[in-house]
Formats: sequence, C-alpha cells, structure tokens
Amino acid sequence: MPSKIDQFASPTQKTLNLFSLLLFTGKKFSLSQLAKILECSKQTVLRITGELSRTRNINLRDWIENGQRWFQIESSPRPHVSLSSREIQFLRMCKEFVWHLMPKGISEEVEGALNKTTALLPNKEDGTTALDSICAVSVKGVIDYTPFQDIIETTLRAIRDKNICEISYQGPYRPEPRISHFAPIKILSYRESLYAVGFSVTEMGNPEVLYKTTFSIQRIKNITILNINHNFETLEDDKKNFFFGFMENEHFLVSVKFTSQVAQYIKERKWSDDQKIKEYKDGSVLLEFMAQSAPEVISWILSFGKEAKLIKPKNLKQQLTGELKLALSLYN
Repeated sequence: MPSKIDQFASPTQKTLNLFSLLLFTGKKFSLSQLAKILECSKQTVLRITGELSRTRNINLRDWIENGQRWFQIESSPRPHVSLSSREIQFLRMCKEFVWHLMPKGISEEVEGALNKTTALLPNKEDGTTALDSICAVSVKGVIDYTPFQDIIETTLRAIRDKNICEISYQGPYRPEPRISHFAPIKILSYRESLYAVGFSVTEMGNPEVLYKTTFSIQRIKNITILNINHNFETLEDDKKNFFFGFMENEHFLVSVKFTSQVAQYIKERKWSDDQKIKEYKDGSVLLEFMAQSAPEVISWILSFGKEAKLIKPKNLKQQLTGELKLALSLYN
C-alpha cells in the first residue's frame, strides 16, 4: 500500500478540512484540486465526499463537467460566526501591507469591509481597538493604480467568470499598442507592481492556449471581456519550484560571493527554493541558487556594488562586466 501524502492528518481532520473549505468558501472544486489542497489521494477525497453527501442537512452537489468531477455545497445551515479583535487586527495588518498597491476606490471598499467586521465581535467595546493601525509600510517608486481601477476590476471579473478578454497593451519598446486575446488567471504582486498573469489564446474558434504570458497592469490601455468562456486549469495546478527572477526562462545555476558587510542580509532571506549558503571565517558567504532571468540577476548583483562578486555562470560574468564598463563610461 502506498504511503499517505500527508501522514500526520487523520481521516477526521481531512473530513473537517474539506467540509470547512466547501462550506465557508461556497466555491466549486474539482477532484484534482481537493486532492492537492488536502494533500491526499483522489480516492480519499471520493470517500470523504461520499460520507458528506450522506450527512443530514448537507446538500453536496457532485457533477461531471468537461471531463472533470466537481463538488460544491449548495445549501447548508448558516453557521454562527464571530471574530476576535486579534483576528480583525491581523486582517488590518494584511491590508496595511498591500495598501499602497490598491486603487483609491478599492482601498475605500476594503476599509469599509473591515469596519463591518466589528459587528461580529462578541464584545462591541473591542471594536475601537480592533481597528487600530498597528503596522505601516514604507516604499519608494510606487505606482498609483487609482487610474487603473477599471482595468483591475475588469480583470478580476474575467478571472472569476473564466472569460477570454481582448487586451490593448502598450509595451515599453513598442510604438503602438498590441491587441491580443488573453485568458487571465490571477493578478500577481511583484516588487510593488501588479501584473495580470494568464494565457495568450487563439482568436478563432474555441480558445486554445498558445503560451503563458504576463501583462503589467499599468500598461494595459483597454481590456474588454468577450462572450467566450474557457476551462483552462489554473496556474496552481502546475506549480513549479521557486527560482530567482520574475520572468520565466531556462533555469541556470548562479554562484555569488558576498562580503561580510552584507552577509547577514543575504542569510536572512530566501532567494530560491534550492539555495545553498557557505560561510567563511572572514564573515563572507557564498550563495548558490537557481535563477530563471539573467537581466534580473545582473541588476540584483549590481545593486550590491563592491560587496558582491559573481562567480558563475561564465557567460553572465561577461554580461555583468560589460554593464559595469558602460556604467563607468557615463562618468568618464
């Protein structure tokens, strides 16, 4: 018998986790998604859903769509839910950390929603302290996304309804906007910027995936939802290892020597899933990791100035040397 994927979760825990997921989200989930979320086999999911479907007052819908089996709780007794002031403070903390990325209209809605959560406090007197601001974010070079609120909301609606969109996109090096058909899957935050991530699709007939693509939100000139739906798997269904760099290309090994002046900074952070750090007696460190974007690696190393030295790969050392020469020429 094969070993359990999650050996520490009991059958009861898995049943409660699945029931809570279906009940509190109200969303539909495929058999594959539930198996991945619960870290168990599809057979285990089928056994648990079978038990739930036979439970009184639980209306578990089970159907086949586009070759996949789906589950959703349609109606159940509404649970009595309350929040603690501590939980509301954590929600406010999350809001503060992303506040600078939100358009003004959306940020005001989030603030209003947080204010409403105080109605779920058992002790109403805790409402004032629950909404106290206990965190702050200091960032530079922030993009004001308020002019792009319609773009963001249209993208979110297309993601939710699994719609194909027509996008007019102004690339940084293109004289005119480019028109393409796009299936957005998620909005991604990276280095104080927002991106629409999804698939470029064919424009004729049933939409077919051409390739995975990413659009900077602030460079989308117009987005129109088309009367075309898709059933593409979400990006989570094909998770890859976390490699250094945002833009996905062929992976390569990077080795960088850092002086003792920045060694602690390097050791405190995760740069890649498979990173290795070697420490030396003089306080310096050698960092090895897998990367997928050469321009980002070069830019990152240059940001450390004389405190970092690229050891390998050799071809990247040549590119880095060329960048340094060009930069020096600006001052000669």
